[in-house]
Amino acid sequence: MSLFSRFLVLFIISVIPVFGQQDPPYKWYTSDNGQLPQNSVKSIVPDELGFIWLATEDGLVRFDGQQFKVYNSENIKGLKSNRMKFIKKNYKGKGHYVANDLGQILKIETNPKLYYKNGKDIHPLNETGRLFGNNIKISTSFFKYYHRYDVLIKDQVFQFYPDSIRYYSITNKKRISGYPHKLALDSEFFILNNTLYLKSKKQYFEVTPQKLIPIEMDQPTKEDGSIYINNAIDQAFLYADGNLYYLTADQNGLHKKRVLDHFDVLQNKICALYYDVKLNILYLGSLTKGFLIVRPKYFKSYIDKQDPVTYSNILLDSTHVLTGQGQIIDYKGNITHLKSPLQGEKYSSLIDNNGDIWTLDIRNLYRYKKSTNYTTSDRWTLQYFMSAVYKDEKGRIWIGTTDSKTYKKGQLYTIDPSVAAPKLTPVANLDFSPNNIYKDGNSRMLIGSPSGLYHMDLNTKYITRNSVIDESYVRGIHCSDGNNIWVYTYNNGLFLIRNHQGTTHFPFDKNKYLRSAHCVVEDQKGFIWIPTNKGLFQVSRQSLFDYADKKQNTIYYHFYDKSSGFSTNEFNGGCYPCATNFPNGYIALPSFEGLTFFDSKKVTPILPTNPIYSNEAKVDDRSVTFNDTLVINRDFSRVVISFNSPFYGNPENLTIEVRLDGNDVHQDWTKTSDNYTISYTTLYPGEYTLTARKLRGFDSQYDYKTVTIIVPPAFWQTIWFKSLLLLTIALLIYYGFRQRTKYIRHQNLLLEKRISHRTTELKSTITALTQTQTDLSEQIHSHKKLIGSITHDIKSPLKYMALTGKYLYENLDRDNPDFQENIKTMYTSSFELYHFVNNLLEYSKIYLNKDNLQNETFALRDLINEKIKLFYPIAKSKRNELENTVSDTIYLNLNKQLFTIILHNLLDNAIKNTINGTIRFSAVQDKHSTRITLVDTGCGMHPEMLHYYQTLAQKMKSESDRKQFTKGIGFHIIIELLHLVHGDITLESEVGKGTTITLILK
Repeated sequence: MSLFSRFLVLFIISVIPVFGQQDPPYKWYTSDNGQLPQNSVKSIVPDELGFIWLATEDGLVRFDGQQFKVYNSENIKGLKSNRMKFIKKNYKGKGHYVANDLGQILKIETNPKLYYKNGKDIHPLNETGRLFGNNIKISTSFFKYYHRYDVLIKDQVFQFYPDSIRYYSITNKKRISGYPHKLALDSEFFILNNTLYLKSKKQYFEVTPQKLIPIEMDQPTKEDGSIYINNAIDQAFLYADGNLYYLTADQNGLHKKRVLDHFDVLQNKICALYYDVKLNILYLGSLTKGFLIVRPKYFKSYIDKQDPVTYSNILLDSTHVLTGQGQIIDYKGNITHLKSPLQGEKYSSLIDNNGDIWTLDIRNLYRYKKSTNYTTSDRWTLQYFMSAVYKDEKGRIWIGTTDSKTYKKGQLYTIDPSVAAPKLTPVANLDFSPNNIYKDGNSRMLIGSPSGLYHMDLNTKYITRNSVIDESYVRGIHCSDGNNIWVYTYNNGLFLIRNHQGTTHFPFDKNKYLRSAHCVVEDQKGFIWIPTNKGLFQVSRQSLFDYADKKQNTIYYHFYDKSSGFSTNEFNGGCYPCATNFPNGYIALPSFEGLTFFDSKKVTPILPTNPIYSNEAKVDDRSVTFNDTLVINRDFSRVVISFNSPFYGNPENLTIEVRLDGNDVHQDWTKTSDNYTISYTTLYPGEYTLTARKLRGFDSQYDYKTVTIIVPPAFWQTIWFKSLLLLTIALLIYYGFRQRTKYIRHQNLLLEKRISHRTTELKSTITALTQTQTDLSEQIHSHKKLIGSITHDIKSPLKYMALTGKYLYENLDRDNPDFQENIKTMYTSSFELYHFVNNLLEYSKIYLNKDNLQNETFALRDLINEKIKLFYPIAKSKRNELENTVSDTIYLNLNKQLFTIILHNLLDNAIKNTINGTIRFSAVQDKHSTRITLVDTGCGMHPEMLHYYQTLAQKMKSESDRKQFTKGIGFHIIIELLHLVHGDITLESEVGKGTTITLILK
């Protein structure tokens, strides 16, 4: 083979389009997979509600685009055979009917039922006479058994004979006209727009009551072909050259539209056809293979086997895309390559205003010149690896770099390709890693990064982070009109900066595929296309604007998967550019399996526009039908309510939600199951409203359907029963109230008698208490007089006796020791007896007037000095030293007379038990308490005595112990008086070493 021949072969191979392993354009439904009751589909007819009906040999089938519902003898009362014939229309009006092999006729409606039970009168349905098949051929064998062939159009009948055509009125059954015509053996008839047409080989005629009029078929086929008709809906098809065509007619003749390529109608035994003109969906029925749906394929993936994974793609010219790998692909799938491979990774590339190609390769920036057919290049090297590239409106190129060690800082550069010797110019140092760039106006730059979206002022280099996008991983930035900036992120979906003001975060789709949006592509029809890892989404741009402007609160996202034509659901993102928009409306998107192309102007999305219907339910495995109200017995265990909305697109685009209200129930919107049902196991008696809703399309508006559910109450739950019960209860309450009132009145009389008796007793008690009070007052008065008498008759003589004994002790002859000792004894005894009586009297006065004690402020040191001066002679006689170390800054606020008695008794006890020793007063005061300590070096106490006095204060808290002065009456007085001044006392003592007493005043 010559070198030229080899080159020619390689060139031809290189430009042959390579398609991905895409799904076939059609899908079979059969009885093998449990979707059909039987595989013979004889007729296909749509109804006014949007459902499609199939006639099979095992029942009538309703198809809503997602599920098949079979109607046969199991759910149609009186039906004796499930073998259905052809579906026909009612010539008198709207509606369709089907007959079984026994002549029973079913009316096709929401819940089909028998129309003619005996099957005798079927003429109103025989609108096509003997034209009973869907594939009609007139042959000599036909006229061998039937001498004529009838075709009914409205209220007129064409009668075909082997040698003539006659025209009759069905109303008066009279012949109107006729003319001779010998039918060819291969003649075929079909009806379009209530006009009868005849096909004879490649010739076509319009059949009129007067004659046959020749008409033209546009773009004749090579083969004669065969006509397939669906007279129930006046559709006709031509099968020729291995293709199936849909036929239409107008004043210019017959027209055909190819609806299926390279499909063998005969081998697949197709006998029923229906073409949905609006949705471009073809439905075929086979005698042996079941039901076939052919949906349009608007998407195609073109794969270069050398490198199938594509990322960046640039519009090279009006019809070709250049990928980052150097592949050149047009929208028809032809693939070629640049003569010289491009250096760099395939994620980022661009073409400048000169037509030169720029690529990134880690730290190297390359420019491939168009003038040399991209065979030569320039190179620039940077410090960090390049992570972002962008060309602004003026053609200047911006480059972002990232520190590969930390990934937490980077740099921004710019270069002007229009100058003769372009140079990289540093713009700013960044404290984040840039991965995409967009220049908004002259001085504002948006920079995306894994840590969020940053706004930079190019003049001041001041940088702020977008607070709404926050730390989302920004995959890309897109703006087409200069006012609305789309930001797509990894794991947080799509954002919009609207008119340079607020930022809006859009909701996800129901499966949250949009969390990882790869890019945003705007087409010429007002839609936005968003590729993801799970498929492709189409959404109305205006709907997104309305959501951002708070004019609506939901968004309809239309979803496409590989069943629409592309080879994989996993598109690629994170590249620049991430999509290509052709001037002719085509769009190219990169994926794991080639570059996916589609004509955005021709894509016709199948939207869930049909209403929601609900007329079937299953109550405890029992099927029931209803219109708008479902009545359920109160003792049901489970109710399953079905919803339908005929939809023939991707089931992901139909979501029905329901909400139950009423009878104190208020639920949130809940998604129905995959087969669009909702079930309840507990509904209390009452009336409920079950509301279903679905988004109907790109306007993001809801369609609603309401079903009333009534659960009848038991007799004891009815209003009349409750009313009767309330009346009974009211009567019982009234009777009980009367009896209770009568009883209370009787008890009141008894109580009045008891009160009268008790009042008499109380008066006697009050009189006795009054007398007792008088006696006590007199007794207290006598005690006061007695105290006064004691003061005068006992206290005064004792005082003078003590003074006399003191005088004698100090002035009599000291040479007589015995006499002096006797005098000392007399003085000491009289002194102690005097002060004991004095203290006892003072204590009695205080105790009698303890409720009227008055506090005063006094210096503690002065009071102690007074007591030391009083006891000094006695202490001196026992050779004791008295010391007062209390600070003159300590003041007390309490009853001075009471506290004087306490100090008197403490000092008296200390002197009694100390000989030739020291007795010392000290005190400490803080903001909470005052602690007064008396320390002596006397004989001390035995342990049992010490324990007694230590526990005496606790014991005397009971009234009985206060009255029992067993020993140490002075100490008892001290404790009683301390109780009156809210004080406490502690004792420490050791035999032979002395005693320490501490008073604690709070």
